[in-house]
Formats: sequence, C-alpha cells, structure tokens
Amino acid sequence: MGRPKEHDEATRQRLLQSAERISATKGFDALTVRAVAQEAATTTRAVYALFGSKDGLEQALHQAMYTRLRDLERARRPSEDPRADLLELALAYRRWAVERPERYAAAIHRLGEPRPASEEGIAVSREALDELRQAVLRCHDAGLLAVDPDDVVTHMRAVAHGLAEFENLDMLGPDPERHWRTVVTAVLEGYVHEPAAAA
Repeated sequence: MGRPKEHDEATRQRLLQSAERISATKGFDALTVRAVAQEAATTTRAVYALFGSKDGLEQALHQAMYTRLRDLERARRPSEDPRADLLELALAYRRWAVERPERYAAAIHRLGEPRPASEEGIAVSREALDELRQAVLRCHDAGLLAVDPDDVVTHMRAVAHGLAEFENLDMLGPDPERHWRTVVTAVLEGYVHEPAAAA
C-alpha cells in the first residue's frame, strides 16, 4: 500500500477559505503562508505541499472563486425570454456574492491588482464573464437593446456589484432579492427599442 497523503482535500479547502478571509479583511499583502496556515489551524508545510508557494495559493484562490461563479451561471435553465435569462444570470451572481461575502470581497478587491493568476484561473474567469456576454448578445439579437452590447455588459457588472455590496452590508432590507429583481428589470427595460416596446 502507498503512503497516505498527509494533506487532503479538506485541508486544501480550509486553506483556501482562510486565504479568502485574510485577503478580504486585511488585503492581499497580509496573505502570507504563515498567516494562512495559522488561520486554517495547520502548518506552513501543508501550504507548500498543496500549493507549492504563496503564488500558487493565490492562483488557486482566484481559480476557485471564479469556478464557483461560472458554475452557478451555467446551472440556470435558459428560457425563450432573453431578458428573463439575463435577470436569472444576475441572480446567479447575487448568490455567488452573498453566499460567502469574504470570498466576494477578496475577488473584487483583487481586480486591478498585479496579483499572480494561473492560466486556468484566467480562463475560468473569462468563461464566467462570457456567460454574461452571451446572454447580453441574445438580447441584442432579439432587438431588445438600444445601446452597444459591450456597454450593457459593463453596466450589468456595475449594477450587480453595487447591489451585492449593499446586500453584504445589510443595506437592502429584509427582502434583498426584490431589490435585485426591481433594479435589474428596470435597467433592462431601459434598453428596449421604442418599436419593440410598443409592440
């Protein structure tokens, strides 16, 4: 029999969750191998065994964050209504943002920083963004957009981020999903061409 692995998947997940908490609350500069190991109640040896280095840990964290978002987006069931699908996509983003606020904060704060990212992590984050882009293009092809689709992608990302930040700060009241549905629907209705709206 081979020697059992000293550090298993459960340890790997604990380390990733600890890295999320530290990067979200203290910033990526505080994300050291020792700090993550202590937060996860394990050793620095576990970090090196599972991720190879601090850079490897950050790369794995980036990939795990966006894999979850992509999977939530892909789990929705497409319908015959492109705008309804875009709303459901926004709600998938909401679930990603609020189910683990520390992960969301870490992902957003990471944007624009020169942090190491693996090719796999970059690829999966692009796949997540492409889900939004494809949904917007469906609306465009159906004649439901009065502006450039790339602008709509940017607007949707900004709106979703603002709503997520407010919800995570408990600023959307007792029924936050109602606000998501109201705001996203209003934004999408604002893009409708007049002839399509009249029809």
